[in-house]
Order: sequence, then C-alpha cells, then structure tokens
Amino acid sequence: MSVRVRFAPSPTGSLHVGNVRTALFNWLHARKHGGRFILRIEDTDRERSRPEWEAAILEDLKWLGLQWDEGPDVSGGAGPYRQSERLPSYRAAADGLLGKGMAYFCFCSPQALEAQRQERLALGLPPRYDGRCRAIVAEESARRRRSGEAAAVRFVMPSDRIVVHDLVKGDVEFLGSDLDDFVILRADGSPSYNFAAALDDHAMGITLVIRGDDHLANTPRQIAVARALGWEPPSYSHVPLIHGADGAPLSKRHGAVSVAEHRAAGILPEALVNYLALLGWSPPSGTDEVQDLSTLSRLFVLDRVSRAPARYDAERLAWFNRQHLRRLPTDRLLALMEPMPPDDLTQRAVKVLSKEVDSPGALKRAVAEIRAEPRPGSLRLTAADRRVLEALDKALAPGAVGTADEARHVLDSICRDLPGSKREFMHAARLALVGSPQGLPVATLLWILGSERAQRRLARALAAPVGS
Repeated sequence: MSVRVRFAPSPTGSLHVGNVRTALFNWLHARKHGGRFILRIEDTDRERSRPEWEAAILEDLKWLGLQWDEGPDVSGGAGPYRQSERLPSYRAAADGLLGKGMAYFCFCSPQALEAQRQERLALGLPPRYDGRCRAIVAEESARRRRSGEAAAVRFVMPSDRIVVHDLVKGDVEFLGSDLDDFVILRADGSPSYNFAAALDDHAMGITLVIRGDDHLANTPRQIAVARALGWEPPSYSHVPLIHGADGAPLSKRHGAVSVAEHRAAGILPEALVNYLALLGWSPPSGTDEVQDLSTLSRLFVLDRVSRAPARYDAERLAWFNRQHLRRLPTDRLLALMEPMPPDDLTQRAVKVLSKEVDSPGALKRAVAEIRAEPRPGSLRLTAADRRVLEALDKALAPGAVGTADEARHVLDSICRDLPGSKREFMHAARLALVGSPQGLPVATLLWILGSERAQRRLARALAAPVGS
C-alpha cells in the first residue's frame, strides 16, 4: 500500500513550531517511503479562520522546504483540500448515520448544556453530555426540526472497547462507555473536528496519521466514526509534545514560538527543520546531528521517536543556525545580503564572516561595516601610524593580495622592516581600513577589500591630520 500522510492545520493563526514538527515528521515519513504528503486546510471554524492565515501557513511551509504533493493549490484527485469546500459530504454522511440510528438530533441549547455540565461537576462526575436527547423518538425529533427548532447532530458512541494501535505509544485502550455522544454537525451545519477529520482521512486515502499526543483522546472517536461508516481507519502515531524549559507545553510565555518569529529573528529554514527533527526523534548512533532535509528523510524512522516530551532550547537552535550558516553556498549567502551589490567585496566578505557570526542579520551588518569606508573625521592617527600606513600603501602593488596568504606575506615583510610591535602595526592598519581598531585580521581585511580598495582607504587615512 502506498504511504499517504497529511498535515492539517487550521488557518486561525500563525504556524507554531509544534505544528511544524508535526508537518516535518509527516513529510520525512512520506519521503522515506516514496509516499505522498498531503496538505489539508481545516477551515470550518467560521469565526476564526482567515484567508491571510492560510496564505501565511503555505508560505511558511514552502520557506521550510516542506513542499506538499497534494493540497489546496496542487491537484491530486482527492480534493477539495479545504474542509469549507467539503460541507456537502459531511452532511450526507451525517444523514446516513441518522438513517441508521447511529446519530440523533440534539436540541439542547448552550445554556442547557452548561447547566448539565455544572450539575455533573457538583456530583463529582466528569463534565460530559448525559445523552438525554438520544431518548427523543424519531417522530418527535422530526416534528421539532420541521418547526424550525435548531439542533446539532450527535454520534451514538458505541460502548465497547476501542484499541488504538499506536506506532509510537503502543496499544492504548479506551472504553466507549467512558466517552459521550459527541457532536458531529453543529446547529449551523458545520462539522466538528472529529467528524470531519475521520471523513477526510478516508476520502483522501490517508494510511497513517502522525500528530501530537494531545490528539490521542480524539482518536477513539474518529475510529468509531470510520467503523460506523464501514471503513477501516488509518494507522496512528502520536508523537510527544514540545515543552519549554519549565516542563510546560511550549507557548508564547516561553518566547518566540511561531515560524514567522523565528524567520524574523534570522533563523535559517535549514537550521529550524534540522533542530525540530531532533526534538523527539534521534538519528542512528554516530550520525552527525547537522543534516539537510534530504538526508534526514533517508534516516527517519518512527521507531526512533521518543515517548517523552521534547524540550525546546533556543540556544541549541542558535547553534544549529550557526552550523548551517557556515555551510551555505555563496549564492545563498549573497541572496541574504540583498539589496547589497553582489560584487567581489561582498562575495569575499560573506565567505569569511559567515564562519564568525550567528545569523544572517549579523552577517549582513558585519559585511555592511566592511563595505562602509571610514569617515575621515573618525581617524586619529599618530606619526607612527602614518609611517605604518605609508609602508603598507607602497607594498600594495596591483594584485599583491590575491589571496589571504599573499596579504599575510606582505604584512610580515613590512613588520620586519618597521620599528615597533606587530600589534601596533595591525592597530593602525585596521583603523585605516575599516575605522575600528578591532575586528578581522588585517590580512583577511586586505584580501576582502583587494589592493585597489585598500589603497583608496589608506590614501583617505593619510590625508587626515596627525592626531598627536
């Protein structure tokens, strides 16, 4: 059987790193087995769903490299891929269950349901629907519907044992009698999450549902719906949630949690997916932690997913960001520098500085500092400094610093011929070249700038008055 997995976000807000980790595990599993990764938009929350949030989710997934094989913008034969476009199928399935006595109309108002809830809590019972509308005979129910009375549709939850054969947690048992008759269609005709998910998973041929273990309690309801409709439910894998450093589920109070926030902070997509892949999953022993998506997909197996919650660590993510920044090809680094011109200065600077900084933003600032010529008024040169700069200017023949090694050779020869310490020499040269006494080695700066730019900056420095 061909592997078909899905990621089904709700467009009610920005994409959370926990959701991304779920999408990533599904994507990795699909690629590992040559299967299909399906994007389904669960947008039946009419009050909170927004087209702009859907667009943002799609953009974030593409930025991360998690391209889907079927979805709202990619036809795959199992669509529509937005739940709001599948409403007739939900109503038809609900009618079928009503006709077989596996569902019934519930006329309880929100106020009546809340009163039931409070009564059960006062008696020390779990707050669940007591099933009172199940006793309404069909004729009475039909009469009330004809009169225009609002009603939801509830599923008759079977009382027998339901076993979830979870590929991560193992077998998990539920008693249907412990679960209430849940709503499958709301009074406004919109489907509930559990009903729509069960129907969509069947219609889209989903073979495995990989999702957070906060959904485990939903699974027996979805299995019951599928079996009531004569379908075999998919397999399930519930992965542990991501927690903050305090052990609580990751939330806004732990800092940045959305993809957009990480992106704005300069986290590379390669770093984020690499780090998230290792939150709750471990590669084979001896494998390098720093990997690209292609390699991760070859290594990924559900058997190595942990049952324990994973801890989000911003410093660890920053480490991965540094590793991936150092591995980026020059064309990617130059793209990060836009609108800075991709000339030889920028190319040389990014090759060097990408090994020194933590983020694209820091890299861009560092390159910009080298590109900016020192302001004449900022230079304070001594007579000794001028001697150093004059000697360096004479030594910089065109093409004399084609490599960093050649630049070091030039500097070493000048240092041998001039009085004073090498440290003083480098201080003066760096001040003239970039306007700061600290920073990259002077030989590296000379190679980045090239002979002509270096000489222009030396000439500007030599034109400044002697400070002392």
